[in-house]
Amino acid sequence: MTDSNLVATLLASLGGGVVTAGAMAAWLGNVWKERIARSEAALIQVDVDLRLRRIAVYEPLWKLTALLPRWPRNHDVTYEELLGFSEALRKWYFDGGGMYLSRTTHANGYYPLQQALEKVLSQHKAGKLSHESPDDYAAIRDRCSTLRSHLAADIASRRDALTA
Repeated sequence: MTDSNLVATLLASLGGGVVTAGAMAAWLGNVWKERIARSEAALIQVDVDLRLRRIAVYEPLWKLTALLPRWPRNHDVTYEELLGFSEALRKWYFDGGGMYLSRTTHANGYYPLQQALEKVLSQHKAGKLSHESPDDYAAIRDRCSTLRSHLAADIASRRDALTA
């Protein structure tokens, strides 16, 4: 075998390996691309399902916070009603709603509201909020508003509409 034949044989052999390696890499790339696409589709479906479930369980919680509106202010709210409100929140939480709260909504919405209620109720047991302490009304109302904002964020209901 001449040197030129040997070089030609080596180059042909190496070229075939490169082509084979390239084909294998393209095939593996397609396999992984398909797996990633299926994984992303599954995650999107989980996200849609979770949002639909949250809408169903968040609605009663949202309605509970209507006890303390900003406009017009409810001048008849009593500390006894606040205790009932706190108990209704707890019932909602343990009846299954709490498991749908995102970590952020729990930490920055639900938990601070219950803490504020506990603080206010430890200082007052009876009477109207507006007569005893107008600051109590504002503190709890603000916590309710924060909770509602987090609930809306969890279900992405306050996003602007997509425009074409």
